[in-house]
Amino acid sequence: MINPIDSADNIPADFICRLDDLNVLNVTGEERIKYLQGQVTADMTKLTAHEGLLGCHCDFKGKAWNIFYALEHKDSVLLISNKESAATSLPELKKYGVFAKVDFSQDTQQWVCFGGQGPQLETLISELFADVPFEHLQTFSNENGVVMALSSPGPRFMLVLTAKGKEKLTAHPNLPLSSNVLWELLDIQAGIAQLNTTTSNEFVPQMMNLQAIDGINFSKGCYMGQEVVARTKFLGKNKRAAFILKAPHGMDVTPGEILEAPAGENWRRGGTVLRAATLSKETWLLAVVANDTEIGSSMRLKEQPETVFTVQSLPYSLE
Repeated sequence: MINPIDSADNIPADFICRLDDLNVLNVTGEERIKYLQGQVTADMTKLTAHEGLLGCHCDFKGKAWNIFYALEHKDSVLLISNKESAATSLPELKKYGVFAKVDFSQDTQQWVCFGGQGPQLETLISELFADVPFEHLQTFSNENGVVMALSSPGPRFMLVLTAKGKEKLTAHPNLPLSSNVLWELLDIQAGIAQLNTTTSNEFVPQMMNLQAIDGINFSKGCYMGQEVVARTKFLGKNKRAAFILKAPHGMDVTPGEILEAPAGENWRRGGTVLRAATLSKETWLLAVVANDTEIGSSMRLKEQPETVFTVQSLPYSLE
């Protein structure tokens, strides 16, 4: 669906949107940290009431099932991720839970996610949480839920609210509700990957730049897929990375679509779309392509070859 915002240059300074594509997995039990520590790329021992984590859950071959934020709320760990990849990941994540004191639950009535930016939202956050986090991945939590600050491509916030917090938010006057395509666009500009049904279990974390945004801890102990993830880093075997692409037209794109790159007078397979944000005059993608792809080079969608995308610079280094 084409969004009425015409370009990334015209994102409103103040907006909030519902993130209905996100899933909240509630992990409880006295061994929740120990159990998750052996399953995911993040160092779960560093999770605190005031600091969230980014990580992913892989299979034994190092292919990522899911990418998530981990947040602490009371005596629980909340894993926030795409609903589709969460559904793929959960059975694998729970597989060895029968041997540990850990429980998993998903209550869609209990949690709702929002994202946004701007002074109006900051005022609302201060009302809900008595303070506003500004450092990257800094969090505050109470009976209203959890708020987390993100710093790229600019200051913004994710709110994971309880039913009580949602009621307070929706009762707020003049709240500038917008389409969640704005959040998708900002995540793409920040170079943050997300997985869905078609892309889950297809890529090792480094192919999606998780090492560049602190989504992998290389000094923690063993976890599922750790040998492959470590080998990919230390042997330099990874030949792919995630890049941002932009086209000067609004067009519908689905994650998992194939990109093509020029090869002389022809085109060859060049990559896979991870995320897409469609505005009325622009389309933005985050896609896994060859890691030697040059900024400014051209690519096109295999199924929509009439529109050419241009590779954009990333907000971080892949070195």
